[in-house]
Order: sequence, then structure tokens, then C-alpha cells
Amino acid sequence: MLVKENIPKQQEKFDSDWWKNTFLKNTDTLNKTSVFRDCISRQETAAMRLEIMDILRTLCELRTDQFGFRVFVEGKQLYNKEMDLVYDSPPKKKETINDWTKRTFKNKKFGMIINRGEKINKLLAQRIAHKISPLLPQVGIPLMGINFTIFIGNYGWTPLGIHTDAPGESVTHFHLGPGDKTMYTWDKKTYEKKAGDHKFNNKDVEQYLPLANVHPFKEGDLYYMPPNEYHIGKSDELSMGLTMWFNNHMKRDLAKKILQVIVDQYLDECTETMLPDKREIDDLSAAQQAIELFKIPQDLAQLTFKDFIQETFKDYRYSMYSNSGFWTRPFPKEKEIEYTKKDSIILEKPFEIKYSDSLDKENLLIYVRGTKLVLHNHDKIKKLINEINKGEEMTVAKALSILDKDWDESIGIYILTLLDTHNGIKKI
Repeated sequence: MLVKENIPKQQEKFDSDWWKNTFLKNTDTLNKTSVFRDCISRQETAAMRLEIMDILRTLCELRTDQFGFRVFVEGKQLYNKEMDLVYDSPPKKKETINDWTKRTFKNKKFGMIINRGEKINKLLAQRIAHKISPLLPQVGIPLMGINFTIFIGNYGWTPLGIHTDAPGESVTHFHLGPGDKTMYTWDKKTYEKKAGDHKFNNKDVEQYLPLANVHPFKEGDLYYMPPNEYHIGKSDELSMGLTMWFNNHMKRDLAKKILQVIVDQYLDECTETMLPDKREIDDLSAAQQAIELFKIPQDLAQLTFKDFIQETFKDYRYSMYSNSGFWTRPFPKEKEIEYTKKDSIILEKPFEIKYSDSLDKENLLIYVRGTKLVLHNHDKIKKLINEINKGEEMTVAKALSILDKDWDESIGIYILTLLDTHNGIKKI
């Protein structure tokens, strides 16, 4: 007698109950590897594949291996001029992954890895944000944020070999097909005892398969894996996978991130070279050249180092929360949208615009999809943002009526344009 697999049919909608009663229950609150069947419709997986093709097209047009873009052909990674194979063959609009790979790689086995896809395609980021927004209140937003890594190919074993991911990283894999994939994981003690010094990036996979836990999945399925799990994937058929990473890295990484926020926000882009320093060893005045390049607001410049770090962390946290936890912000819109009073706007849900007073209360700090905007502090601007965050359609005329009646209409249009440029609202 055939025994049906004891995995319940999942809803297509990722609501709060599904995350709580199915996902978190089966993963033992993010501590157990699990597969979830039929979570995404075939219509949506096809749409997501096209959105990833758009990411590939952008990378080809930019001719860049930034964003962790790596390509492997027949197990060998391409470098420098070898990448012209891909750059010279960008996907056409609405070209399927099957057609593009046949045109580009012919019959060769290949694999591709793209990091930070949430930055390059805002529609894909928004799609995933809708799915995970009911989960985040239940598990929290990781202190180092959330990011995508995209895997594409028919490369067989993952080129990295058996490995673990960075400490504190857990992954949810949205499998987009069209082909299937299988993940193999190992009990830590059992694997390390057998592998010894060869435990990392171990490409001698076959001899360890009898000890592996096998997790096959197909288009529309989800695969979850907690941190520190030895694993390798196998994709004999052409497929795409969007992996969403929750990054709870080491405490030292958070400290370094906060320092990087200070550099990114306040360090002036100066390219002036310095003169040789002939001062006495105890004459530290030359340091002033570097100190002056930090354009720190006056209200923050008076703080102790500890309090300054605290305020910087607050800045970082508000930015990340305005971006549904994603650690990179989308590119601003290239073309500025023009508004009239007859137009209507709406929030780019599920994202919310966040705001906070500056320490001296002089300025209003507005956070839009991870971008920080600074305006003069005014309660009417806060009221406007609160109305926008309700997520309901609003005419520009109504938006302007919320602001100070003594302000010129152009001020309100300017504020809406800023929010639109940085992907916080859109014109309907």
C-alpha cells in the first residue's frame, strides 16, 4: 500500500497563521531544516523568474561582477574577459531562462550566483517583503538585516563543495524551478569526525552521501535551513532559487557595521593628498586633516563616543525597518515623477516610511526604503507621513491640504517627489 507523504498542503498566502502554525512549528522556531510543499503558484514562480532575468539583464548592461555576481561554466569560475560570454549576451525582454541559457551556454553545464538581488529589482524585493512581513513581528528583524542570494543553473553539485554558511546565517530558499533541486545536509559531529581537516569546501561529495539527510524540492516549494549546517545542493536540471538570508552575525560584525554607517554618512569625499609630516612625534595636529573630513551634525558632535554610537545605531535601525529589514536599499528612480494636484498617490506597501526627530529637534529625519532624508522639523510633515502610512489612495490635493496652509504648493510637491524618487510612494 502506498503511504502519502505526511506534509500538509500549504496556502499560497503567507499569512501570520501560516508562518506561526506551519513554518515556525515545523522548523522548531528556525532551528530545524524543513521543506514546505506547494507554497507558491506556478504563475508567480514564472513571474519571479522573469524578475530575476531582469536582474541578469541589468548586470550584463552594467558589465559588472559587483553584487557578488559569479558565473561557473563546466565547474570553472569565469574571470575578467571570460565574463564577456555573459555580458555580451544579455537576456531579452521576457526571454525565458531556458531560451537564454541555450543561447548563451549552448549545452554546457553552468551555475550563477548573485548577491543583493533586493537592491537591483525592487518589484522582486517588494514581492518577498509582502510574504515575510507577517513573519517579522514573530521572529524579529535580524540585527544585520535580510538579503537575497540567487542561484541559477544546471551545474550538478554546488561549486562551493560541502560547506557551512557564515556564522549566524539562516536561509529560506524559494524554489522557482522549472527544474527540481536536492539539498544534502549532515549532522555536525558525524560529518566532522569523518571529514577531519577536509570539512570545509569539500568537493569529494560522493563518499559522504550515505551519512547525509536528503531534502528534495521542486518549483513552488520552500526549503529552510538553520545556521551552521553542513550542506551542499545538487541541480541537475535547469532551475532558479531565491534564497533569503536572516543575518544574525557575530557581535563584532554589528560593531563594524555601525562604524561603516558613520563613514558612509559623515565622511567627506575628499581626494586631496597630504604633505609629508615633519612634525615631532608628540605633535598630533596632523590628525585634524582627517577629523575635519567628518561632517558630523553639531547636535551629535557634542556626544560622548558611546552616545554617538547609540545614535548611529538608531539611525541604522530606522533605515532598516523602513526597508522591511533588507540590508541594502533599492536604486533611486532615474526619472523624477511630476505631480499635479489632480494626481493620486499610495504607499509602496508593505514598506512603511519611518521618521524621528534629530537630537536637537531642529530637523526631521525621514527614512524611506533605507534612505535617510533630512527636512526641517514640522508636525504637519509627520501628519502627512502618518496618513500615507495608512496605505490608502490619496489625492495630491489632499496631501497638500495636510501641510501648513502658509507653505507654497511647490514645497508639498517637493516632499512627495522625494518620497517617490526613493521608492516610498508611487503615483497611481
